[in-house]
This record gives sequence, C-alpha cells and structure tokens, in this order.
Amino acid sequence: MIFVDIVNDTVPELKKVFGVERAPKAAMLKMPKFGGHVVRFTDLIDQLTNMLGYTENLLGAWQLVRKTGRAHIKQQFLEMNQSAKGTNYFAIVANTFIAEFIPYLTGEKEEPNVDDKKKVRFASTYAPLLIADVWRRFFNVIVEQMTDAFEQESHKQSNALNQKALAPHQHVEDDVRKRKKIQAYL
Repeated sequence: MIFVDIVNDTVPELKKVFGVERAPKAAMLKMPKFGGHVVRFTDLIDQLTNMLGYTENLLGAWQLVRKTGRAHIKQQFLEMNQSAKGTNYFAIVANTFIAEFIPYLTGEKEEPNVDDKKKVRFASTYAPLLIADVWRRFFNVIVEQMTDAFEQESHKQSNALNQKALAPHQHVEDDVRKRKKIQAYL
C-alpha cells in the first residue's frame, strides 16, 4: 500500500505515468504498468538484501542499483521532470519508505494481519534505533546511486545526440565501418 499512497497522496502527477489516473485505490495494484513496477521494485529490494546479507556481494548490489537508475532514463516523464524541476522522484519514494516501511521493521507498527502475529518476522538483538538507521542508510545509498546513474545516462545520451547533430557525416561513416566489421566476421 506504500506505492498506492505515494501515487495518490505524495506525488499524484505519477498517476498518469503509471496509467492509474482513473483507477480506484483498491484496483491500482492490479493495473499492469503500476503493479509490474511494484513487483520489480520489491524484487530489487529482495535481491539487494540477499546480495548484501547472504552473499556479501557488494559489487553486484552496486551494479544492480546503477543499472536500475540507468534504465529509468527510458521514462520520458523522469527525463523531463527529474532534473529540470529539481524534484528527485527516487528520493520521494525512498523517503516515503523510510517513513512508512521502517516502523514495521523496528516493531513500532504492527502488521495489519493479526493471524500472522505468531511468526517472528525480524527477530533481532539490535536496538530499533540501530535497525532504523541501517535501513535509512540503505535507502539513501540506493537513492544516491540511482540518481547518479540516471543523471550520467541522461548526460551521455544528450552528448550523443549533440554529437550527431554537430557532425552527422561522421556517424554515417562509423555505421559503414561497423557494418564492414560485422560482414568481415560472417
């Protein structure tokens, strides 16, 4: 429900991006674009926590976050609004998760499903303050890396477009050279 709250309350301009502008709250997660994004985000968090917690694959986790940031350049909404307005949508999502999700991990809030109370979700000897601090840092690092990768990819693409605009004949020559190399391998 955190994603539904983000789209409805925190950043309503994202409703159109995810195709849920007319959908009621209860049906939003069933919408293909929005529901798919929620699934991919939860998979990302799951993969990152597994990489960091079980295999200690720091480089793999870092690469996954950077790749995710670069992949968001395909979203024209982000490309046009992320840096132009000074709004960082990655940070908005992370800050909402920090405010809404971390209290469940520290035990400040209880899960709404009472039947599920018998299972201990996160049995820990760590203090709730330490748990909150670690998760806060986790989300902040994700935001920093995704934002940096997004901005680098944006600059890279704009530079490539500028180069094509400035010297289109060079790109034709490069394409011919590449085709000749490919034909030489065949």
